[in-house]
Amino acid sequence: MKKKEVLFDEEIFDEKVYAETKQKYADMAEKLPDLLASLAAEGLPATWDYFQQITDADDSFKRWVDDQYMKRVSSYDFLPMDERNRIIDTYDALFERLKDDVAQLRRMKRERLPLVDADGTIMVDMDKVEEMARKVATTRINTTKMQAYWEQVNKVVQAINDLRQYEDKNGLPDSTFNPASIYTRLQGVYVPPNLSTTEFKDKFSSPEKFQNIFLNQFKRK
Repeated sequence: MKKKEVLFDEEIFDEKVYAETKQKYADMAEKLPDLLASLAAEGLPATWDYFQQITDADDSFKRWVDDQYMKRVSSYDFLPMDERNRIIDTYDALFERLKDDVAQLRRMKRERLPLVDADGTIMVDMDKVEEMARKVATTRINTTKMQAYWEQVNKVVQAINDLRQYEDKNGLPDSTFNPASIYTRLQGVYVPPNLSTTEFKDKFSSPEKFQNIFLNQFKRK
């Protein structure tokens, strides 16, 4: 028995997605040392544990600053109001100076920038960045199901070819075809509900075009 030709690729690698993903993490990695240096310049520990503490939630850094203020004022038996207000202003100013930098660190964490603790220094694992970018850019396809569907759709394409030839032969205009079961909006590819026979034939005339349109439908999980 003749083996059926496989028309579709089992994996699709999107170079654009790969490059954009890798660049996104590379930009974060470039900013990271400056953000950590901002902490260190204020006398704060740019360590792994401290990073985790102040990026745990949106208000983690504010809560940490408030805790430091409370520890400071509670260490005195008596504190004049002027001095209390000065301390409040000092800690508020610290928060204002660092809040944007801490917010960027928190976004890096949420974006899953692969960070590692390298002997007390927070570093980016660029090998992991490469792995992540390739994974995001790679789509695995169930080619068996896709090809089975293609074969059914191709019957319609062939029938439309016959219809168009008949129209040409008899001087008839290109008819309007309504492929309701094929109507789809996937990966930004829009197939209008009413296609002329020529337009429909062009949309679904090759395995490559078919695969691009129905990529997400047959994606392996």
